[in-house]
Amino acid sequence: MSMSQGWSGLRTAVIALGFLAWIAPGVKADATTTTLVPYLLDYGTSGAVDLGTGITGTNVVSYVPITSAKIDPTTNVPLGSFQVTALPDGQTTTYNNTPFKISFIPTAFNGIAMVPSNQAVDLSGHLTGSITGSYQSSVKVTFDEIKDPHFGIGKTTGTLNLLKGEQKLLVPSSTGGTTTLEASIATAASPVPEPSTIALFLSTVGGLGLRKYVQTRRQRGQA
Repeated sequence: MSMSQGWSGLRTAVIALGFLAWIAPGVKADATTTTLVPYLLDYGTSGAVDLGTGITGTNVVSYVPITSAKIDPTTNVPLGSFQVTALPDGQTTTYNNTPFKISFIPTAFNGIAMVPSNQAVDLSGHLTGSITGSYQSSVKVTFDEIKDPHFGIGKTTGTLNLLKGEQKLLVPSSTGGTTTLEASIATAASPVPEPSTIALFLSTVGGLGLRKYVQTRRQRGQA
């Protein structure tokens, strides 16, 4: 019976170590570090400010899209930016609920192409406030609620969420004039354990199996 228990513990350890070897190709490692390879999403954006509505004076605000980007979708997602150019000293431009539109267009996930016409998420909002010269800006960016934030991502569904509603003031040209826009992506899939977590669990199981095997051998030796 003791011999049977000993071999049972050893088999547990061997199976655990076998699983560790099986998952190893999914993990990049060197002598000191282990780097997990993230999923990658390819996307771009498009959009514009409606120059025919609510602008008094010379328009100095433009939307700068992202033409092509590749990101880990678990991180923040840049949506482009608003760029403010300088007005002559003493001149003012006022925006009164001036509409803008932005489209988030995923194109591929892990190298597998998507269909942009079926995947785009449309965003809209308004600009309100004034810009004077190159130093003063009170223009506030306010996004509307996203009507349909969902899109396909791999074998699940992603949801585009604006960070804190993305309500912010435009940066005046004297300090760069660039106001970045960001979102995040949530997925409908249940969380999948990271390879490092699985490896830790399996190594623990293997260690317990080896410990049981050693203890059994000691008990047999003392009998």
